[in-house]
Amino acid sequence: MNGVLVGIDAGTKRVKAVVVDLDGRELASTSAATPWVVDGARIEMDARVLADTVRGVLADAVAECSRPVLGVGVTSVGESGVLLDAHGEPVSPIVAWYDQRGAVERLREELPDLATRTGVPFNPIATVFKLAELSPAELYGRRWLNVAEWVIHSLGGDQFAEISLAGRTGMHDLHTGTWWADALDLLGVDDETLFPGDARFGTEGAGKAAFAPIAGATLAVAGHDHQVAAFAVGATDPGWHFESLGTADALTVAVSPPVAESIVAEVVDFGATIGRTVVPDRLIVMIGLRTGQILDRITRLIGLAGADERRAVSARATQLDRHPTLTVAFAGGEVTISGIGEGIGPEQLWRAAVAAADDRTTDVVSRFERWFGEPGGVILGGGWLHDPAVEAATHRRFPKAIRTRFGEPGAVGAAAMAGIAAGVLDAPFAGALEPERSAS
Repeated sequence: MNGVLVGIDAGTKRVKAVVVDLDGRELASTSAATPWVVDGARIEMDARVLADTVRGVLADAVAECSRPVLGVGVTSVGESGVLLDAHGEPVSPIVAWYDQRGAVERLREELPDLATRTGVPFNPIATVFKLAELSPAELYGRRWLNVAEWVIHSLGGDQFAEISLAGRTGMHDLHTGTWWADALDLLGVDDETLFPGDARFGTEGAGKAAFAPIAGATLAVAGHDHQVAAFAVGATDPGWHFESLGTADALTVAVSPPVAESIVAEVVDFGATIGRTVVPDRLIVMIGLRTGQILDRITRLIGLAGADERRAVSARATQLDRHPTLTVAFAGGEVTISGIGEGIGPEQLWRAAVAAADDRTTDVVSRFERWFGEPGGVILGGGWLHDPAVEAATHRRFPKAIRTRFGEPGAVGAAAMAGIAAGVLDAPFAGALEPERSAS
């Protein structure tokens, strides 16, 4: 069949659209900034503006394509979303997942088993902490859609609850795979109103597109971005680790259910999450580190002019031993630098920053192994692998790891899910890994 598939990744920083053929070869791509508006501590965007942004990126991506668009899949950040009225129109802003507002202490007191039931920690990220700041009257009769679910709806698709996104809400029971009644009771809502039915898998499809440039294409809510990327590269097999070294450094390990509540508690206490993922009969443990954000901050601090200059500094840093006094520490999103002696230059600082990030990642990997055993294999992806010092540190940590050939595995995974929903694919694209996948 001579058609194409499109994957859209509505991420924290950018909205990306990638057009691929039925073998997963990239044909075109476009992107635009995610339209957040920052007002003091409030980080929000208008749902309609996001929909317009997606339409613009999508139209540009397929403009030069002469083949029919068979399917469009959307992956996105988790936690964030929008409340709709009975007509499917937005009645709330989309609040950023990293916006620090949220009724954390109230839920810690009233829902003490939230972490062990839903696999999310007591911090303001999960959706339930944001919704708990609203009154039952403000939630009455409203429908919740996560970002990817809203984008699909805005393209003419069905209202659809996808299971990996459900797991980011703090309102989905990871043990039963159903909406968690205790959380809904606290909010004063019921699952039949707040959600469009039971949470399902994106490969089931969410109707047909009404947006003219892709009219008639099968739509799919692919799911949570890092989990869709893991799907694209084959890291949803039990025991496989996936590290996506992008703006957010996400590490995942797929496991087979059930997982004891005692282990769930340890996972969440450590700062990770656990929930049902984009394929049946799997849970995924995930932790997000701010490696990319922090290295961007160090780039600005050093005053590097661009990517080429940074790579040159990084290449020189790989030739250095770890400095005996210079220390870079990450905590609570802040960077602390100490031990700056005479003669410290950009190379030493870059070496110390990469080492600090690597120490944190090594700690995460050791925890994963303690809970779930040695990995079946390790797959790597993301733009920071092009940095010489990051690449060297990653190779030392995972000497037998293999990379994905996909530059945008989240968007490509979303396209693959749309292909499965449309009936033109049976599985993710073959040859996702270079070289061929081998055990670690």
